[in-house]
Amino acid sequence: MPSVFTFFQKSSEPAHNVIIFGEAGVGKSSLVNLIIGSNQAKTSSDAECPQRNQEYEVTVDNRKFRIWDTVGLDSLTVNRLPTASAERLLKQLLSQLFKRGELDLLIYCVRAARATEALVRHYRTFYSTICEGAVPVVVVVTCLENARGEMDNWWTRNEEKFRKCGMLFAGHACVTTLGEEQCDSEALKERRASSRRTVHALISTIYRVGRRPRTLIQRGIISYRTPRGLVRFVPRV
Repeated sequence: MPSVFTFFQKSSEPAHNVIIFGEAGVGKSSLVNLIIGSNQAKTSSDAECPQRNQEYEVTVDNRKFRIWDTVGLDSLTVNRLPTASAERLLKQLLSQLFKRGELDLLIYCVRAARATEALVRHYRTFYSTICEGAVPVVVVVTCLENARGEMDNWWTRNEEKFRKCGMLFAGHACVTTLGEEQCDSEALKERRASSRRTVHALISTIYRVGRRPRTLIQRGIISYRTPRGLVRFVPRV
């Protein structure tokens, strides 16, 4: 069966913007490659590390999406952008799309680790503050290829810790973003395939549930489902 994710060419239908953000080295570019089904996005292991926000256009369940791979935050590596520059680029992108009513989904990419102060700060800065909590945000947890049992068990154990830190999400996915060439066993190949299916379903489902007409956003009337499943209306001043 062919994948529901395919690259698209010219079309009159606008692409829906999905922003993937998070700290440097958590697997954002690898997640992009998992979603689009090719190794087009350069990862942190590449000689040339991304220095700007990069977009990749794909089709998901017959809907066109523009997946944005953003510069890593809190980087300590010399060949990457300084933290302040990376944050400024991300703020500019989010603000521009949000003001035009063209920001459809945020994906917070994090490693399988505890909820650190930096994780909370980035959530508050880029979701609660810039987007005013008015755009659906989901979390994708990476680096779970060696997890015991089901990868999703990680979220079962840690969801409450994120909630206590004030980080609420409309959905989640626990995945491995290993490339095909790195999957040297049938178990890893299956985990990678499962991860791709899970992220595909997450984007498609959250988009359908949380989608609101752009005309309403521009008029200051916003509605979508919260993590508790309730529709709320957020007036913007």
